[in-house]
Amino acid sequence: MSTNILIIDDHKIVRDGIKLYLDNDSYYSVVGEGENGIEALELLTQTKADLMLVDINMDGMDGIETTQRIIEQKPDTKVIALTMHNDYQHIKAMMDAGASGYLLKNCDEAELKNAIESVMSDDIYYSKEVAQTVMNNLARKKTKTTSDSLPTPLTTREKEVYRLIMEEHSNQEIADKLFISIRTVEVHKRNLLEKTGAKNTTGLVLYAVKKALFQND
Repeated sequence: MSTNILIIDDHKIVRDGIKLYLDNDSYYSVVGEGENGIEALELLTQTKADLMLVDINMDGMDGIETTQRIIEQKPDTKVIALTMHNDYQHIKAMMDAGASGYLLKNCDEAELKNAIESVMSDDIYYSKEVAQTVMNNLARKKTKTTSDSLPTPLTTREKEVYRLIMEEHSNQEIADKLFISIRTVEVHKRNLLEKTGAKNTTGLVLYAVKKALFQND
C-alpha cells in the first residue's frame, strides 16, 4: 500500500523535483501539491493524505502555522519540514507545531525516502545537519535543567540510551555501542517513555528539546 503525499512549497521547481523522486516509486503517491498554507488546508480536506512535505517560508501562512493547523484538523497526518533553514529556532518551532521530521532542501532522493519511511513508522527524522544543530544548541545552554526535574529521575544507563536516541541511532546501534542486548535497549526505551510521558521516539526527542536535557553533559 502506497503512502499518499501532499507537497506544499511556494516554488514549482521544488515541487516538480520532489515529484520526480517519488512518482517513479510505487510505494509513494503524490496526491496533490500547493504553494501556501491555505492551499495545504484545502487539500487536506479534499484528499486522503498520509503525509505532507511542508516548506517554512510561504506567503500568507508560513509552514509553522500550517503544520499547527494540519495537526489540529487531522492529528494522524504526518508532517515533514522541507526547508533551507538549519537554525535551532526554526527547527524547534516546527517540532513544537507537530512536525515529525525536518529535512534540508539539499537532501537527495535516498534521504527523502528514508525520512518518509521513518516518519510513517511513527519515528522522528532529522537530517544529520539538523540533528547536529539541535545537539550543539543543547550543549551551549548553561541554565541547569536536568532529568532531576522528572517525577522519577533517569538512571545513568537510561541517560546514555536517551542521548543515543537523540543522535538518531537505531536499537541495534545503541546495543552495540553500550555492549547490551537489543531487548535491554527496548526495556530502557519503555522506561524512558513512562518517565517522560512521551508516546514514541518523536515524543522523547521533543521532550529533551523542550526541557533542555543533556545541556550540562
